Amino acid sequence: MISIHNVHYALKYIMDIFREGKRLEALSGKLMELIVLDRRDFPLRLVSLRAFLERTGNALRPVLEGAGLRFTIEAEETPVYLEPELMETVCLNLLDNARKATPPGGAVTLTGQGTEEGGCVIRVTDTGRGIPAEELGRITEPFYMVDKSRSRAQGGAGLGLALCKRIVALHGGTLEFHSAPGEGTTVEIDLKGGNGV
Repeated sequence: MISIHNVHYALKYIMDIFREGKRLEALSGKLMELIVLDRRDFPLRLVSLRAFLERTGNALRPVLEGAGLRFTIEAEETPVYLEPELMETVCLNLLDNARKATPPGGAVTLTGQGTEEGGCVIRVTDTGRGIPAEELGRITEPFYMVDKSRSRAQGGAGLGLALCKRIVALHGGTLEFHSAPGEGTTVEIDLKGGNGV
């Protein structure tokens, strides 16, 4: 016999799946406009940095922790202008790259803090294998992969960081990488702020 308790949870999961499907549908439309139509005028919305990063990070928490990684989110409660679905794509891509680069027992951290200029800095840090200095300047090129065999085995196509760089640039921001082989990587998204233009 099916209990009311089980029906309640089933309906909750169905609604979660429906909402996620609608979100992905809207996101795919925006990415199509960004890539194919070269659209550059996505309106920015004022959101809570902490709420945004907690929602985004927690969406990938089961995958990160399932890979044997310690995952931490540390974010200030500050308002920031961004396009939430596009910026979520950036953060999820960076977190997934950190997962692929970090062996079990390692750590991944997602942090966010406001700046005096009204912008924010978002960082994804891992304790993974790191990136050689000679590769750092090329990793945002389309189709470029530092470790081609590992990237293909894990489902990478080499487009993620190029797309991330483009989305960050739409926000008037910059994407920087700090890394050393054997020590891990920090990716820094510096958003200058704005007024929702």
